[in-house]
Parts: sequence; C-alpha cells; structure tokens
Amino acid sequence: MSFVEVAAWANRVLDHGKLGIEPKESWKLKAYNDYRAKLRETGYPCFFGQTAEIRGEMIYTFVSFDSLKPFVRNMSQFVHLIQTRDHERSSLVAFFKPDPGLTDHTQFTYRFWSALQFLRDHDEASTTHREPEDPLWEFSFDGCEMFVVGASPTYRQRGSRNLGDGMVLIFQPRVLFIDPETSEPISGEVRRRIHKRMLTYDGMPVHPDIGLYGQDTNREWKQYVLADDNSPEDGRCPFHPRQK
Repeated sequence: MSFVEVAAWANRVLDHGKLGIEPKESWKLKAYNDYRAKLRETGYPCFFGQTAEIRGEMIYTFVSFDSLKPFVRNMSQFVHLIQTRDHERSSLVAFFKPDPGLTDHTQFTYRFWSALQFLRDHDEASTTHREPEDPLWEFSFDGCEMFVVGASPTYRQRGSRNLGDGMVLIFQPRVLFIDPETSEPISGEVRRRIHKRMLTYDGMPVHPDIGLYGQDTNREWKQYVLADDNSPEDGRCPFHPRQK
C-alpha cells in the first residue's frame, strides 16, 4: 500500500476553520514532507500513525505562536469533523512554524503546555470533574477527550518524537484507542508490539512514564511530553483544566 499523493493530503488541511486549503508557504510544505518521510520509515514505532497516514485519515493544521487564535478555530472544526462518517477515525496533526531559537528541551516543554493552556482558556465547552493527577484524566476540547503527542526537534535521543524542524502536536481522540469491533480497549499485545518497535527505533528502553490509561499509577499528561532520556517526570502537571 502506497502513501497518498501530496495533492490529496492538501484536501485535509484545516485553515481558519475551513478544510481543503492548500498550503503555499515553504515551511508548511517542508513540515508535512518531513513528517511524511518519518512515518514512511519501515521501523517507525507507531504503526497506527503509519496506517492512518496511508489511508488518508489524518487532518492537518499549521500554527504560529505569534497568533494562536486560528488554532482554536481549527481545533473546534476538527472536533466537528470527527463526528462525521468521513472523518470518524481521524487525528489532528498540528505543525508549528519552526523557530531557530527553540534549542532547549525545557523550552519545548513550556511551549507545549502553553499551547494546550491557550486552547483550554479559549474553549467554552470543555469542563471536567477530573484533575491531571486522576488516572482517567485526558486533555479535552469541546467535550472531546484526546491523547496529545508532543514532538520536537529538541529530541536528540528519542528519535520517534522528532518529526521535523518545528514542534508537532498530534491530537488523538480517545475513541481511537477503542477497538470498533469489540468496543474494548486496544489489547496489551498491541501495546507490547509498539513498545518493542520503540526500543529498536530509539535505541533506548521505553520511557518509565509510559503506562496504561486508567491504571492507578498511570498519568496521561506525563506521556504527552517525555524527557529526551529516561528520567521520570516527578513534578506536577502545569495544565489547569476548567472545573465544573
């Protein structure tokens, strides 16, 4: 099975709330091509992401820290789209404009959480009874719970989290982690296969904060941004959800 052509992926670009806006800026084209090339690598750990890209299920948007308001609008539209049959298996890939000044992993972590906080602060719909320290907490927007993968050029060792010259945030609706045929969570065997591929690809053990959703010791937020080594996260989540 071959990857979709570039002309096809442009039909799935969200810009100012509209789908199918072909990007023209060179940085946007390069960001997508770098991401696409990474996922085409045979040993890339996340075969779910590979399969979704091949099937043309991903939706894309491009973000600049100079103006995050369009990001809010595009996120809102994404949540609307995944409620339709054509996009019910979609994730959102948000490519941030590369910043040569982003060289420190701590700075990336700050920017990642700043972006999520901006979305939350401009989301009037999402409220929660849960705090990030709850094993069942997940980031949500407009009532849709999503696991968020943070990727950055500041990952030097953990290559699976380096998808190009700029930050990349991948929003995966939690429903995608449920088997549509059995209505059960994705099996532990599938996770073990992914972890084995991560070990080979990154050349380092799976990060100790990687856990299973809902387990007492698991904290989803710790998996959004991983250290570049295997140092566990021992602080508190910087994200502040809106409480009911």
